Amino acid sequence: MNSFVAWMNGQLLPFSEMALPVWDLGVVAGASITEMARTFNHRAFRLPDHINRLLNSCSELGFSAPYSPQQLLNAAEEVVAANESQIAASDDLGIVIFITAGANRTYLGAGELPGPTVGIHTFRLPFEIWQTACQQGVRLAIPDRIQISTASLPVESKTRNRLHWWLADKEADAKLPGAKALLLDTSGFITETSTSCFYGVIAGSIVTPQANVLNSMSRRMVKEAAAEFGIPFIERNLQRSDINNMTEVFTSSTPVGLLPVRSIDDRQFPVNSADSLVPKLLTFWQHQTGICLRQQILKHA
Repeated sequence: MNSFVAWMNGQLLPFSEMALPVWDLGVVAGASITEMARTFNHRAFRLPDHINRLLNSCSELGFSAPYSPQQLLNAAEEVVAANESQIAASDDLGIVIFITAGANRTYLGAGELPGPTVGIHTFRLPFEIWQTACQQGVRLAIPDRIQISTASLPVESKTRNRLHWWLADKEADAKLPGAKALLLDTSGFITETSTSCFYGVIAGSIVTPQANVLNSMSRRMVKEAAAEFGIPFIERNLQRSDINNMTEVFTSSTPVGLLPVRSIDDRQFPVNSADSLVPKLLTFWQHQTGICLRQQILKHA
């Protein structure tokens, strides 16, 4: 990692020197918009889509965006090209791009304020930490803490203001050691986890929450995969009671694709069964990326 390079405000620099000033609103207020993409076979995947979502979120939240989509794309590809030699051929990189809201007036006083901090960095994807979940499934728990209201923050935008998720995961782990939080919203509908989209299979259809969730790139992949295989894909409000009708549950995220869910609180689900939809859906990822995600995760034992 010490040899990795990063990009900040138009300049390449060693990753070890990448830092936010203490007066930046990304530190002071958690006012930062972020994207995470990844490489497959050391090539960035759907990076323009991630950059467009980043800039759309900036527009929606009133952030200044000092770089064009092409400038950010060029910078990200330059960072990936510089860092791919630092990882093994079987490894891949996570790619993080972020934009902060700029400087805090109180901390700097009068005078012209510095603009937003824009940064790009990469890291080796730690496939080994997902092996147990890949083989045995993820455990989820529904905590008392709920999804933040869209009246306060548009949750479809990917921001770094995620304290409620950190607290929710701590609560879920206290309730069921090793579990991740699955949050309900203010209406009691299922939303998502801190890092993943949520799906249940009901009567042969893939059903996923339609509101109060991230505008997710991995969910777009699941929707495309479902269309490829003729599997009904439904976005609707899911109540807690709908869990009882689910025959399979899984999550999706950019780093790992799909992971099976083995339990939600006390409700158990089959994992890697013969009729599971997860392996079929993952073949779509493989066709799109050239990588079998399950094999990539498990070979890092």
